[in-house]
Amino acid sequence: MKIPYQSNWFSGLLALLFALLLFFNANASGNLSDITGGSQVYDEMLYNIPVQLEYDQDKYFVSGYEETVNVHLSSANRIQLNLEANEDTRNFQVVADLTKTPIGTSEIQLRVKGLSTAVTAEIEPKTITVTVENKVTKSFDVEAQLPESIEAEGYKVEKIAVSPKTVEITTGEETAKAITRVIAPLSNVKQSVDTIKQTVNVQAIDSKGQVLSIENPAPQVKVVVDLTLPSKEVGLTISPTGSPPTGVENFTFNLSEQKVEIRGTKSVLDAIDTIELPVDISNIKSSTKQKIKIPTNTEYIVSPEEVEVTINPVFAGTSTSFSGTSGQGTTTSSSSRSVPTSVPSSEKTTSSSSTSSSSSSSSIESTTEDDLENGSSLVPAN
Repeated sequence: MKIPYQSNWFSGLLALLFALLLFFNANASGNLSDITGGSQVYDEMLYNIPVQLEYDQDKYFVSGYEETVNVHLSSANRIQLNLEANEDTRNFQVVADLTKTPIGTSEIQLRVKGLSTAVTAEIEPKTITVTVENKVTKSFDVEAQLPESIEAEGYKVEKIAVSPKTVEITTGEETAKAITRVIAPLSNVKQSVDTIKQTVNVQAIDSKGQVLSIENPAPQVKVVVDLTLPSKEVGLTISPTGSPPTGVENFTFNLSEQKVEIRGTKSVLDAIDTIELPVDISNIKSSTKQKIKIPTNTEYIVSPEEVEVTINPVFAGTSTSFSGTSGQGTTTSSSSRSVPTSVPSSEKTTSSSSTSSSSSSSSIESTTEDDLENGSSLVPAN
C-alpha cells in the first residue's frame, strides 16, 4: 500500500533536481557569455604626442631631444579609451623627469602621467637623449641672409635695414660659445618686386654653418631690402584687332614710342624680345590717335605704361589716307618712331574690280615703299 506513495515522492524530488540543474546551467551560460563579451580589448595608436620636460627652466637649458613620440593605448572600456585618444578630452601626458639629470648628455626614460587606470599605454620610443646645460643669455648683432635667387636672378641690392640690429639669445652655456653669427634668413620673394619687407625669426649659426639650438620662440627682427631689378629695352609690334570699315584696304601706324623698358628677373627678361600692342581698327575711317596701355603681367614692370598710336586708314584704290571731316586725300604722315606690325604676311589686299586691279596694286606698292622709307607701318585691312 505504501509503494505508490513512495514512488510519487521520489519522482517529484527527481524532477525538482532536474529543474534546479537546468536553472543553474542556464545562468552559468549567461555569465560565461557576459565574461566573454567583456574581455574584448580596444586599441588606439596616437602619433606626435609632445614630450613634457620636468626641470628647473630658470637654471638650465635643454636641447637635442625628440619633441614628440607615439603612444599605443589599449582598454576594455571603449568610452574611456576614446576620451584619452581625443586631444580635447585627454588627461595623460608623456613626461621626462630631468630634475636629477646631471649637466651633459643623458638618456632619459619616458613615462605616462595622468592616464586613467582603465587604460594602458606603451610609448614608442621609450627613451630620449637630452643635453642639459647651464642657461645663459647674451646679445648678438643680426645680419640679413638673402635668398640665393636674388643673385641668380640678377637683382642688385641697394640697401639692407635690420630692426632691431641687436637681439638677446638665450641658450646653453656651451652652445653660446659656439655661436659665430646670428642671421635673419629671408624667404624667396615674388618676381618683379623692388623692395623686400619680412619679419623673421633669427637663427644662431656656428663656424660650420650649422643651426644651433636656442630658446623657443626665437627673437624676431624686421628686414627691409631695397633692390634694383634687371632691365632691358624691347620693341613694340602692332597687333590689329577688330574689323576694318568698308572701303579701307590698309592702315599705317605711328607710335609715340618705338621701344619700352621692362624690369623683372633675369629669367623673365631673357624670354621677352618684343611686346605685342593690340590696336582696335574697327570703324577707323580717318586719322585717329589712341592711347594704348602696354600689356604686362606680374612677372615684369613696363615703362612707360602706355603709348600713343596714330592710326591712318588707306582706302581701296588710293595711295593716301583720308580725313573723315574734310574728305580730302592727304599723304600719310611719317614717323621715325613707328615700328613694323605683327600682322601675318599671308593677309593680302583685294581689288574691287579686274579693271582697276593693276592701278590699285601699283598705288599701294608706291605708298608702301614711301611709308617704309619714312618709318610708317602699312597694314592691310582684314
